[in-house]
Amino acid sequence: MNKKYVVDLSQQMRPGEEVNFPFEIDLKDATESMPELEHDADSWYKIGYVNMCTHNGTHVEVPYHHLKDGMDLAEFPLHQMIGNMVLMDFSYKKIGEEITTEEVRAYDDKIHEGDIVFIKTGMDSLFRTKDWVKYPYVALEAVHYLIDKKIGCLGTDAAGIENNDIPNQPAHVSLFQAKIPLVESLTNLDAVKKGNYMVFILPLPIVHGDASPVRVTAIEKKGLL
Repeated sequence: MNKKYVVDLSQQMRPGEEVNFPFEIDLKDATESMPELEHDADSWYKIGYVNMCTHNGTHVEVPYHHLKDGMDLAEFPLHQMIGNMVLMDFSYKKIGEEITTEEVRAYDDKIHEGDIVFIKTGMDSLFRTKDWVKYPYVALEAVHYLIDKKIGCLGTDAAGIENNDIPNQPAHVSLFQAKIPLVESLTNLDAVKKGNYMVFILPLPIVHGDASPVRVTAIEKKGLL
């Protein structure tokens, strides 16, 4: 496939540089883990040990994040995180402003059952800063509208979608009760403003996993022909 059709929508994960959740890699010589792996002294042969939060970087959250009996990463159907991308651009919104139901409904004719809907706020510019958790939030009624549209997945380039003045993350809970996953901290959405894209969101299949960093990849449909 020609690389011009492929767009990476994921934040890099940088050991020692993350602000909200620690992320560290300890690179050990392979023989420390498996003594039988003999190699020359000047041969680079490493095995990394990672210490991180499941919500590091661009990540997807599944029902088990908020629902005790909800599906975890290992159970969640992978096909639901592969599909047609719909981009809603709310980059004109300011921090703390509401993305209203009416504004979301303006995309009604573009959103179909099973679509992966991404919200562009431009707040990915704050990633890895102390202001990362500031963003325009999505009205709970708008989230329920998207649930009624039977979307496959919702995502945002901000740290979240919740009105943080309301406790218990009701937007998350509503999505998860409808078995809809949520991707947070996307980036590079400017690159997919034009064109028709398929999106692939591939988490690690972790038993009892509530979330996983993901490499979110958008592929222009004409590149799939």
